Amino acid sequence: MHDNTTRDDLIAAFHHLEKKFSLQKSDIAEKASKFDGLRTTFKDRNKELSDQLERSVSPENPLHDSIEKTRDSVNKQFAVWEDQVDARRKGTEFRAGFNDSLLVFIYGKVKSGKSSLGNYMAWGHSDPTAVMKAQATLRPDYFATQKTSVASGDQENEAIHKQQFRVGATEATSTIQGFTLPGLTWVDSPGLHSVNNENGDLAKEYVQHADLILYTMHSNAPGRASDMKEITNLLTGHKKFMVLLTGSDTTDEDEDSEGNVITTVIMKSDHAQKSQITYVSDELEKLKTQHNLPDSVLADVLPISTRYAEINPTSQAIADSGMGRLFTELKDIAEGEALKLKLHAPMGALRSSIRTTQNDLEGIKTLINQFAQEIDTQEDEIEKDLRSLGQEGRRQMSSYINQLFNQGNPQNVDTLVSKKLVEVLEPLTLQIIEKIAQQQADRFKDAFKASSLAKIPAYQEQLETREYFAGVRKGNKKWFSLGGTLLGGGIGFLVGGPAGAALGASLGSSAGLAGSSAKSDYRTHEVVVGDNIEERRTSAIQIYADGFPNILHATVEKLYAPTRDSMLTYCTSLKSEISSLSRQLDDLSKD
Repeated sequence: MHDNTTRDDLIAAFHHLEKKFSLQKSDIAEKASKFDGLRTTFKDRNKELSDQLERSVSPENPLHDSIEKTRDSVNKQFAVWEDQVDARRKGTEFRAGFNDSLLVFIYGKVKSGKSSLGNYMAWGHSDPTAVMKAQATLRPDYFATQKTSVASGDQENEAIHKQQFRVGATEATSTIQGFTLPGLTWVDSPGLHSVNNENGDLAKEYVQHADLILYTMHSNAPGRASDMKEITNLLTGHKKFMVLLTGSDTTDEDEDSEGNVITTVIMKSDHAQKSQITYVSDELEKLKTQHNLPDSVLADVLPISTRYAEINPTSQAIADSGMGRLFTELKDIAEGEALKLKLHAPMGALRSSIRTTQNDLEGIKTLINQFAQEIDTQEDEIEKDLRSLGQEGRRQMSSYINQLFNQGNPQNVDTLVSKKLVEVLEPLTLQIIEKIAQQQADRFKDAFKASSLAKIPAYQEQLETREYFAGVRKGNKKWFSLGGTLLGGGIGFLVGGPAGAALGASLGSSAGLAGSSAKSDYRTHEVVVGDNIEERRTSAIQIYADGFPNILHATVEKLYAPTRDSMLTYCTSLKSEISSLSRQLDDLSKD
């Protein structure tokens, strides 16, 4: 490759390119609009789902904190999306003013020679004087857009007023500024890794809208980890760029015939330049291999020195300075793939946003999965509490019932034991419900009152039938069996639900076999031989003590199930929305 291309040659190549840019067409605006619409629809749908969940879960619910954290995390992501939409809007507006030129963005650390390089490209000098500007045959047109509030940066519209970029100051640039020449837009950005993060953030916001990036590293310390990290981001964003090793010169001292020290600016040795080129190139290859990234570097690493080129303005010196090689690379781009880069850049930026969004969705999905896991963990804890507190309630109810019947033949047993059941059931249930939601706990009594409890058999004297002959009559087996079925079914239902009712009915039917068949008629009379106090005690223990764990479980489940189901529905629905959006984004990212 020839390195003797001059700045004038380069300017002419871009001038010729200007007319070609006006003929290009792109559907990027339509795709970007659809992309923003998809994300907005997803955000609105999530709000619907989370609002439904919020209404079903009390603030006192221990999972409510998880709900809020999940909502906050998701909403923060949506806020990031809004920032991205705003940044792309500004980028679109920014690019709209330069549709007839290649947008070249100078990107790199503070004091890496960006502004000096920009001045040289604009005027042929790194720090042009007023006379030099007046003598220029082609004058660049300067512009400035967004500016940070950094006090030590350049002044408002400074580049426009001075017709050059400020050089030399620690924080030389705090504005997105640049100049245009026919077919070329050159953007000078604030330095990265500045003591003022606001400057670097502004540069990162705008760089994604560049057609081509020139990444500058000072040759005194090329290939630092911080530089390679920034380049990784460029590669990940599929941005086309070139790496420039600025300041690739040094000084040489000698004495004249009178003994005076003469300092001369010279280029660094070929060996030093090749060593740095090799080192940085190897680091770039490591990055591409490590992250499986595309080859977006458009040229070899280029050592350059604007200082050497302007001190020695000969064709050979410009070639030796590396500026001739840079001019040649840019001229080849202007005459070759410039139109492709112009079309690629906005679509590349959109694809980068799509990839970022898909990564965001994976993060949201992880949050939702963690949230669902918390629900499962909560359910396991509830089951443990139910087992433990169920046995505690059983013990308390057994003790109370035995104490009640040990005092004699109690009246109003249903009322007394039911009241005791409420006294025992309520605090034990609340221990569990308070872990779920205070709102559900407040509904406890209403839920309990709505439940149906079978009655303990009323007190009655226990009778024994004594028979005496009184002729022949029909048997009573059918009637006795039906009574046993009803009694056993009632007790069984309380103890074990419908299955218990069936069992109780079966037992009652068996008891009916004791009934008498048709036979000779005997008259009977009834004699009091005892009472059914023990039956009543046993029945009360079965229903209110042995059945307590089931009663507690059913009560808690009735109160907790709506909350649990709502949370799981939220998780399932949102993951479904995520999957749908991911598929649509995949389709949108295709050409």
